[in-house]
Amino acid sequence: MKAWVIERFGGREELRFSDLPEPEIGEGEVLVRIRAVGVNPVDWKIREGMLKDLFPHEFPVVLGWDMAGVVEAVGYSARRFKPGDSGRESGGWIG
Repeated sequence: MKAWVIERFGGREELRFSDLPEPEIGEGEVLVRIRAVGVNPVDWKIREGMLKDLFPHEFPVVLGWDMAGVVEAVGYSARRFKPGDSGRESGGWIG
């Protein structure tokens, strides 16, 4: 997969567009093929290290918490979703 990542905390110069291995899904998780992503203040605060004590991290850190896409695969207990779901069917997934 391709993603904007940081390898260490710092300013904008730390952002890198990288190829990463496809993540493995765990119990209760979903794998989503991302179609759009939003960057918010929390992302630059994470990039600068301001939230390192609140959010566990392991480098590289992928930025962009708000996203939209299509479910590719689901973990065993992720029964609310199924492959092919896009969020349109339920009017969104917030909640």
